[in-house]
Amino acid sequence: MSAIDDFTALMEKTAVMKQVLKSLKEEPAELLGEICREYQKTGQPVPDHRLRFAGYMGEAALKALLSSGLIRRLSGGRLSLYCYEPTTEGLKQFERLNADGFYQR
Repeated sequence: MSAIDDFTALMEKTAVMKQVLKSLKEEPAELLGEICREYQKTGQPVPDHRLRFAGYMGEAALKALLSSGLIRRLSGGRLSLYCYEPTTEGLKQFERLNADGFYQR
């Protein structure tokens, strides 16, 4: 192992890094669920001011969802900078996560 591998292994054993890594994995799914539920309830794209960025990775989660094509960003008009709506694939991923119990925790 290289020095950076040793260092990374040491950091990954800490409670803080365990939480960061958990957030890195789960926050995009939480945000996708929030966008999909609101979209299904209203039938409208979700304004940015309605999104709750919790945890360590909120903004990164949004960028990851956009980059993966699970949501699309639209102009927000006069009430917000942007609005977000799930793509067909995003809705499929949401339904799979929901069926698997991810959102019932």
